[in-house]
Amino acid sequence: MSWKRIKQTYLEELKMNLRMRAGTITSSLLLLLLVLSQTSACGQVAGQPVAQGDTVNAKLLCGNWQGSWVSCKSGHNGRLRATFCRISKTKVQAKFTGSFCKVFPFRYKAVLDIVHEEDGLIQLRGSRKLGPLMGTFYYEATITENQFKASYRSKRDCGQWNMTRVAFGCN
Repeated sequence: MSWKRIKQTYLEELKMNLRMRAGTITSSLLLLLLVLSQTSACGQVAGQPVAQGDTVNAKLLCGNWQGSWVSCKSGHNGRLRATFCRISKTKVQAKFTGSFCKVFPFRYKAVLDIVHEEDGLIQLRGSRKLGPLMGTFYYEATITENQFKASYRSKRDCGQWNMTRVAFGCN
């Protein structure tokens, strides 16, 4: 089955579910729909130069990360992978890929603000407006040498992302 057909089937099922159970669909499902197929390579954002080696945690973000996500409202969950790229002294670009209901793939890109940094630890925060129905999607994360732990919340959902580093190395 082609990616286009899978996406079309997914959207048709989502529309049917929204009609049948509009009040019970979680924002995590709607968020995945909103960001489905978004992807980007790590690089510059708004003309800012890429920071290289000028911080105590220059290599903390390097490598491939893998784990899972779970909604605390619905219990929906799935696999999650990520790569991170420091794009300035105060910003990190995260590229997440994963699955919803074990079948539906998603890609999500976010630029996160560094709110605290010390040797071996980076704390991140960000948000994205999802429109009047879902409100704003807020997320906070902590990255240490081998762990990524994050929480998210929105008008209709909340949940956790947990990952560990599975491969080291910066490109």
